[in-house]
Amino acid sequence: IAAGSVAAAIIACGGSSDGGTTGPTPVFTSVSVLPATPSVSVGSTTTLTATAKDQNGANFAGAPAATWTSSNTAAATVDASGVVTGVSNGNATITASITAGSVTHTGMQPVSVSTPSATGNVQATTTLAFDPSNLTVARSSGTASVTWHFQTVQHTVTWDATAGAEDDIPATASANIARNFTVAGTYHYHCAIHPSMTGVVTVQ
Repeated sequence: IAAGSVAAAIIACGGSSDGGTTGPTPVFTSVSVLPATPSVSVGSTTTLTATAKDQNGANFAGAPAATWTSSNTAAATVDASGVVTGVSNGNATITASITAGSVTHTGMQPVSVSTPSATGNVQATTTLAFDPSNLTVARSSGTASVTWHFQTVQHTVTWDATAGAEDDIPATASANIARNFTVAGTYHYHCAIHPSMTGVVTVQ
């Protein structure tokens, strides 16, 4: 049988002469909300993202933005962009609803809200990271204190020209050094030796 006849027969039967196939049509089946089980301090914010997913767990294209709600606005509120604000100590479930066509699905994450401590601790690690990279402390009697625990690799704490920040911490290894904060604000810093290392201290 001639090759051209075989190809024609395949196409006639609904096949493809190049062996290509078409997968199933994506169907909107769920909503993913991240990050998982976030926490936020009273007076601070954290941002959630909602993504429509298809039956294979891939992003579902063309879905509109989510509508956000909080189960307990006395503890946490959420705005139209998914920004959660801590209001008071407690817990809330944040729900994102997405409607694509006539189908609506929701995703949820529990959020815990707490009053930050007057003291905090940051590890300056041998893996070149400040852990946690974002820390919130509250001034007790006007002062909050953060201690950096430097492991065996030298790092600095160099403030990014933020008014009200405390003195920089010079290159240090295998030691603990604290700084006190008396002015509320958000203070960004980095390691002058390893510029990829960055951190933020929020003082309430």
